[in-house]
Amino acid sequence: MNLFDILWLSYKGLISRKAIAILAIISVIIGVASVTTLVAFTQGVSQSILSAVESLGPKTILIFPSRGSLLTQATVATIESLPGVEAVYGVVSGFGTINVEGQPIDVTIIGINNLSAILGQVLLESGSTYPPITSPEAVIGSEVANPVPGVYFSPGSEITVQISRGNSVNLEVVGILSPSGANPLSNSETSIFIPLGEAMAILNKTSYNELVVEAQSVNDVNTIATIIEDIYGSQLNVITVQQLINTVSTITSGFSFLLIAVASISLFVGAVGIMAIMLSRVYQRIREIGIMKTLGLTTRDVLLVFMSEAGIIGVIGGLIGIVAGLISTSFVDILSSISSQSSNNIGEGGFRGGLIAPFSRGRAAGTLFSFKPIISVEAIVIALIVAIVVSLIAGLYPAWKASKLTVIDAIRRE
Repeated sequence: MNLFDILWLSYKGLISRKAIAILAIISVIIGVASVTTLVAFTQGVSQSILSAVESLGPKTILIFPSRGSLLTQATVATIESLPGVEAVYGVVSGFGTINVEGQPIDVTIIGINNLSAILGQVLLESGSTYPPITSPEAVIGSEVANPVPGVYFSPGSEITVQISRGNSVNLEVVGILSPSGANPLSNSETSIFIPLGEAMAILNKTSYNELVVEAQSVNDVNTIATIIEDIYGSQLNVITVQQLINTVSTITSGFSFLLIAVASISLFVGAVGIMAIMLSRVYQRIREIGIMKTLGLTTRDVLLVFMSEAGIIGVIGGLIGIVAGLISTSFVDILSSISSQSSNNIGEGGFRGGLIAPFSRGRAAGTLFSFKPIISVEAIVIALIVAIVVSLIAGLYPAWKASKLTVIDAIRRE
């Protein structure tokens, strides 16, 4: 028999019992759709986090104090004197509240003289950045600029921030950041950035929460990090951007593997279902198999007919499953966008958008992370191949069982 005849017999066998074939195809659709959706979201999360971390630049070194240690101006002076260091920026942070139409909204106050040190590329929706001098000027995130519908702070506006212990401070808005989503060092959309000196004054701080060190070249990064560790030992935590990237990659890879493994269970269940359905079809078609053997079909021909049926189930289920996965991914992404737009601020839980800042503490630190799912051609091809392979493996035993039936066995069982 040629390939066309085998495929035709397989097709006729499937449509002769449509209900059973549809059940087998649905089992494949569910598995492929779930895997496709989870792969798209895990790739989106991974790419968003890595892009945010890489935006800091490969020459950046982050320094955090260990418990009981302090980052002071003396620390800054020591690190600035090291060979290969281009600049050292101190960062302080605290929390405040702005009252908008009687509704208190939590914000993070971040003091730094160079915004690009913690934001990477500074994208302003309007206005400009502040000069590195002590002045009550602020660059605010997009969600701070538009905290509730109908309220918008523009450059030139004055914003009053309530600090702890009942103190308050008036700040002039000079710039508004464009919505940027995640950032590894700050939740920029819900933050108020002010000059370092001003922040230390209003937050009553004499030490820094963090230092951002810029090396003169990428080749100097590891050397500088090693020297700082040798000088301060366990007093400071020194992290390079490359270390952050490696850590994030490891975590997201493990998370992706876990989710895909969980989703693959549905494919396994689908394979068991295909095997059960195919076996039942073999027993239902004993007479038909006997006729095939009588007409001259060999054991190999019968095996290929039933394997082709399993393959067709895998192809149809895989293609529809991929389409269903793409639709579900887009649907969930749209729902997520609508949800985030309708909840620019959350009364008690802070804002959405951004990672947890390493130096942040307290109520405003944790926020939801925004990302876009990524659907790659490689993932689609792999999902289709897996669907076909799983279906063929599931159909192997039933096909072998059918091919081993002799004409006498078929007549006796019939």
